[in-house]
Amino acid sequence: MQPDKLKKSRVAVIAAAALAALLLLLARSPSSGTAQSESGISYSSSEDYRAKLQSEVAELVEGVTRKSCSVVITFERGYEYIYAANQQSVQDTGGGSDLRREYVLAGGSAPVLVEERMPKVCGVAIVCRGITAAEEYKIIKLVSALFDLPTNRIGVTD
Repeated sequence: MQPDKLKKSRVAVIAAAALAALLLLLARSPSSGTAQSESGISYSSSEDYRAKLQSEVAELVEGVTRKSCSVVITFERGYEYIYAANQQSVQDTGGGSDLRREYVLAGGSAPVLVEERMPKVCGVAIVCRGITAAEEYKIIKLVSALFDLPTNRIGVTD
């Protein structure tokens, strides 16, 4: 076999293997309009997810302070979906290049979902009546660890 033909056949085998792997991922990924968290619980929207997080944080804070509190959480953005795509860089006659992207379709209609990213928390505000400075410190440390947030993104007030 000539080196060019051998190289082309290797590329074809690698492309076929990648397509097979993507099809396996498709068979395992959820195709409905709901999203799943790492715990496996499904949420139909970012707002459902936000409400659940706010409720859970309120429970944690009430466990620390033994006082009723309100929690508001903000997201950087909503759910993010990453789909399988074939990309090709095409050189034009002027010396520039253009990137072409073609999404991989499963069964001819739906794109192959490769990854789903949950909304990222960017800020938390907590109102808790009658807390001490020590309780406020504990709350800030708890929420910072929970969401991997810097403490300047967490507001706790009386």
